[in-house]
Amino acid sequence: MAANPWLGAYESRSSARLRLFCFPFAGGSVSAYRGWSASLPRDVEVCPIQLPGRDERFFEPAFRTIRELVPVLADRLDGLLDLPFAFYGHSMGALVAFELAHELRARGQTEPLALFPAAHQAPAIPQQDALSARTDAEVVAYVKRMSNRPELDEYPELLQLLLPTLRCDLSLCDTYVHERRPPLACPMIVFGGSEDEITRAELNAWHSETTGPFDVEMLPDGHFFLTTSRELLLQSLSQRLTLLAR
Repeated sequence: MAANPWLGAYESRSSARLRLFCFPFAGGSVSAYRGWSASLPRDVEVCPIQLPGRDERFFEPAFRTIRELVPVLADRLDGLLDLPFAFYGHSMGALVAFELAHELRARGQTEPLALFPAAHQAPAIPQQDALSARTDAEVVAYVKRMSNRPELDEYPELLQLLLPTLRCDLSLCDTYVHERRPPLACPMIVFGGSEDEITRAELNAWHSETTGPFDVEMLPDGHFFLTTSRELLLQSLSQRLTLLAR
């Protein structure tokens, strides 16, 4: 496969029967999904999405709205949809994956075999706070609280370097407006953290967004259970993707 700047930490698999596209949380990059290939079935090809404004794409301007991002993303990934595929999106990535599924359907293309939104309330539930409008200190405090990583205090320069991209990502969530459309038809399995601020009821509300099979699975820990409960998350995804790839 030709080099694609929108893919990072990508490992091609000749045995692939299904591609799993993974979308980052606000301020995140493909590093969150490194090593996933080793823990998922051999016929699943993991495709982490690298958005502009981070890592090797640091000097590219980050998108500030989903409305601008999603059509570009659909164009850039078009050549990768030759295999059946599924979407996993964590926090902000859940909104991006959801809107991309709708964009593909609007273009007359295939929906994902499954959508795995994680750590985000249903898209019809409005964002309560405009996080992108907060001061730098408030944004940093929010990131530390949600990530439960006090060691971030050791790298204040890194946080300051990442703030512009993080603010763009937060704006992407803050400006999101849910559009009423016919629901998707693909299976939707929603993941949540048992100690996250997002409630089970807010996760259950995703049900109205699909006519396909629906499930909510709660994992231990808080908002970033994809790190703290990584093994459990990958075990569940492995089981579910094995069924999809048959």
